[in-house]
Amino acid sequence: MTIHEVKKSLGHRVSYNGSDCYELTGCIIRKSSKTGQFFYQAEIADKTCGNTLVYCRLEELRCENETH
Repeated sequence: MTIHEVKKSLGHRVSYNGSDCYELTGCIIRKSSKTGQFFYQAEIADKTCGNTLVYCRLEELRCENETH
């Protein structure tokens, strides 16, 4: 997933690690203390484990409607 896809994907199902039981709940921008570069992290809710939140690289997600 790219940063341009985040707005339309918030609140929708996304795939992560081959599983599609996650919902995109947020996107975080951070700055690396080592390199000074900015990067994005996704906050996703695991719909099978109650209130579990997972933080991962935005690039590791796929939109549910995205073709393979």
